[in-house]
Amino acid sequence: MKKIVKEAARISSNLWGVDAERVLKNDSRKGNIPKAKRMLIYYLVVFADIPHNQIKKYIKNETHANSIYHCNKFSIELKTKPDVNDKFCKFKNEMKAFSLYGAEFEKKKQELIDLKVDLNNLKK
Repeated sequence: MKKIVKEAARISSNLWGVDAERVLKNDSRKGNIPKAKRMLIYYLVVFADIPHNQIKKYIKNETHANSIYHCNKFSIELKTKPDVNDKFCKFKNEMKAFSLYGAEFEKKKQELIDLKVDLNNLKK
């Protein structure tokens, strides 16, 4: 899971033009660092199924209350700010290629389908 968090932090930071380490250290509220952190937290909670009370394991000094706040705020921004929505779409596309649910998952899924076809052919 730590690899996914690091990659998500890297991608989010690149999209917002900030340093990934600053996002994970949670030591600044300047510039776009909070926006990158907000996107990261939203992704981890909604797509990686990390509970709010576990976010502190991945982002230093982040409380469950702050995590809930950032998720709610980002959810609103996704609906009201087209630029945020565009960045998050780019973020998801890049994470899809990396994450367990992305390219590797699709490859394994296709292998299982092929095996199922082969088994059905053997039965005949």
